[in-house]
Amino acid sequence: MNVPSWDASYLESTLAMALVTAGFSVYHFVSISDKTKDRFFSKYGEEKGNTKMIHFTRYLGAMTIGIIPAIIMVLVMGKSFGDYGLKFQNGLTSLYWILGIACIVVPMNFFNSKKEKNLAFYPNVREKVWSKKLVAINAFSWCAYLFGYEFMFRGLLLFSTAALIGDWPAIVLNAAFYALVHVPKNLAETVGAVPLGILLCLITLTTGTIWVAFFVHITLALSNFFFSLRHHPEMSVR
Repeated sequence: MNVPSWDASYLESTLAMALVTAGFSVYHFVSISDKTKDRFFSKYGEEKGNTKMIHFTRYLGAMTIGIIPAIIMVLVMGKSFGDYGLKFQNGLTSLYWILGIACIVVPMNFFNSKKEKNLAFYPNVREKVWSKKLVAINAFSWCAYLFGYEFMFRGLLLFSTAALIGDWPAIVLNAAFYALVHVPKNLAETVGAVPLGILLCLITLTTGTIWVAFFVHITLALSNFFFSLRHHPEMSVR
């Protein structure tokens, strides 16, 4: 049997793929764990416990999917966070992309959020009465989670694989990973993740930063959250 030879140039992309696999697995299995749910439910009750658990798992995901892997990558590879897209450049081009995509995403979410299928799942936090503080905390937890998420997918994973195998193979690989992590949600989000993932990868490689991908994802998540909260017949803000 011929064992494939190892090349030092493989380390960066291999490490990124290993870290996204491990980080997302930790986040996912903690978030669906009955022990985690029972711990929060027994301490806060079912409704408040569900809210606390969702916010906890989002912060956990930010750490395990993005922040901790980024620190490991920087330490092991001797690079900076900027090498993985965490930098400010091409600001005007980025702003055009963000506003352009927002003009499509926000109206789409406004109409989609009214559907029973959407309201059965969103907002993820199922409190009947929301305080303004809870709205702010829920929005912030989304931002934290999506920062770690985009830093991994459009940052660490995309830039490390593109350097080894080229832009388009890296984009396809990234979109595949991105679709797979949506499988636990539903078929529609899994399928939709492919074109969105490809677009965000293209924009990221063009601008050299993760910020368009991050703010587009924030716009997508928060507009759906706010519209779903507004349209949900059993929820109100006081």
